[in-house]
Amino acid sequence: ALCACGRYTSKLHRAYSLFYVIGTFGATRVPPVNWAPVRNLEQMGPLLAFVGMQLLEYVEVQRRARKLSVLQVQLLRAKLA
Repeated sequence: ALCACGRYTSKLHRAYSLFYVIGTFGATRVPPVNWAPVRNLEQMGPLLAFVGMQLLEYVEVQRRARKLSVLQVQLLRAKLA
C-alpha cells in the first residue's frame, strides 16, 4: 500500500525484506510446517510483494548511482514491470 501511494523508501525495503526472510526462515524450521511456506500457493502474495520490493530498490539504487530524472525512473520501473 505504501509503494502504491508513492511512499517507498529504502527503510521500507529493509524492513519488509528482513521481515519476509526471517519469517519464512523461521517458519521452515518448525517441524510440522517444514517447506510449506515456500511450496504453498497461499504464500505467493507475500513472495510477489518481496520480489516487487527488490525491483523497486534496484530502481532506487540506479536512480542514486546515475542521478536519473523522475521521467527516467518511471521508464526504468516500466521496463522492469
